[in-house]
Amino acid sequence: MSLSGTQRSVVMVGAGVMAEGYLRAAQRMGLRVGLVETAARHAALAPRFPCVVDFEPVGGVAARDESWLPPAMTLAGRLAPDAVLGFAEPHVLATAILQHRLGVPGPGLDAATVSRNKALQRGEFARAGLPQPGHRHTVRLSDASEWALERLPVVVKPVSLQGSTGVERIDTPEHWQDAVRRRDDEGPLLVESYVEGPEYSIEALVRDGQVLFTNLTRKETTGAPFFVELFHEAGHGARNPVLRKAADELCRGVVAALRLGTGIAHLEFRARTDDDLVIMEVAVRTPGDHILEIVSLAHDFDVYEACLRMALGEQPRLPPVDRGPARSAGSLFLGADRAGILTALDLSDWAAQEDVVHHAARLAPGTAVRPAEDSGDRLAYAVLACPGAAELAARAERLRATAHVEITDAAPA
Repeated sequence: MSLSGTQRSVVMVGAGVMAEGYLRAAQRMGLRVGLVETAARHAALAPRFPCVVDFEPVGGVAARDESWLPPAMTLAGRLAPDAVLGFAEPHVLATAILQHRLGVPGPGLDAATVSRNKALQRGEFARAGLPQPGHRHTVRLSDASEWALERLPVVVKPVSLQGSTGVERIDTPEHWQDAVRRRDDEGPLLVESYVEGPEYSIEALVRDGQVLFTNLTRKETTGAPFFVELFHEAGHGARNPVLRKAADELCRGVVAALRLGTGIAHLEFRARTDDDLVIMEVAVRTPGDHILEIVSLAHDFDVYEACLRMALGEQPRLPPVDRGPARSAGSLFLGADRAGILTALDLSDWAAQEDVVHHAARLAPGTAVRPAEDSGDRLAYAVLACPGAAELAARAERLRATAHVEITDAAPA
């Protein structure tokens, strides 16, 4: 592929494993890509994606928002991009600032800022009259004791982390006191009334404030107290039109409340009933757990390309509004059943299953493991595409049953 200076270019702020769909789409579209990433990640990507023509290393702590803006500005100064696309949570603010300064499409500085802080979200959703849990924002957990103890069970969560990190359900006064002992100096936290009901997310493509496409994803989690996600089923709206309609309406309310311009809205919620939904949180970046990939598989179109086209100011190519999902697609995550040292992880049966699009181990033998308390504790994943929901559920159960996992007790400290 020729990469002339007349081609359009895009700066990608962050490019983890689940961002590779953007790079494949960019290559097909003939775009020139500049990456802001770690040197190791750039070295892994550049030989595989000739569309990557420039690079600026991220300095400082890569998990911190403030580490990404200086290299993004430097790279944009060289590349003069036609579009800027952010990947994960720490990239959102730097991307929004750069989009604002260059005058290119994006969710907007206000939407990006609110999305990065769950306490700000609660304030904006309350102002808009959107359904959400009762909550308290507190600097010290002990300051919320009176409110929380009157409302048990409650959920404690950080205001700006992701992947279930730091999310914990508190059921009893004793458990609350233990949490205060462990987390009182942690910093700003949200304490929320626990909402009973299954978990879902809705993924929306938004252009100039208009919702162009939505997908409903059903989730399975570890349950209390940490609610780590272990399975996602894209295209669930075809099986539950009442829930799908309510979720679409809720999503449009959130997009309006955020004043979201152009990009992705990833809205997580619980459903007390199919038409009684409660917002958990919203993000304006690529959802984790391969969700965009399974949305693409379920609806039979390239969501990554659609996002790039919107970032370039174009109308994306979308499936017909009245067409349902083409198939059922899901992402499965394998958790440990006990704490110890992972001594063996054999996924050879997974490779033999025709409905498995791809899979990989996430943790290697020799690693200390535990029943999942956040997303980083999960052992392996698989992306699945099946003719229907029943086949998807059966395949997921087969994979759980055939994964060979050996865990031995950890040596005493």
